[in-house]
Amino acid sequence: MANRHLLRAGTAKAVALRNGPSLIERVTRYLREVRAELTRVEWPSRTELIAMTIVVIVVLLAMALYLGAWDALFTWLFQKVLVKR
Repeated sequence: MANRHLLRAGTAKAVALRNGPSLIERVTRYLREVRAELTRVEWPSRTELIAMTIVVIVVLLAMALYLGAWDALFTWLFQKVLVKR
């Protein structure tokens, strides 16, 4: 019933315009826009990339040691306080 009403109101082209572009057209447009954005990105040089990677690894190691030390301290503390021998 609804289809007959749409066909009377206009052609199939008018119905397509109301529904917007098809899924394939939307995906194609999205991928074109992504590619255009990626051409505008300023990518780091190899030396910058290596330097940033080293910084990340050093910070991760420092945080792991810091949190590990607190964990060891609290484990020792709770064993002394809570565990009665």
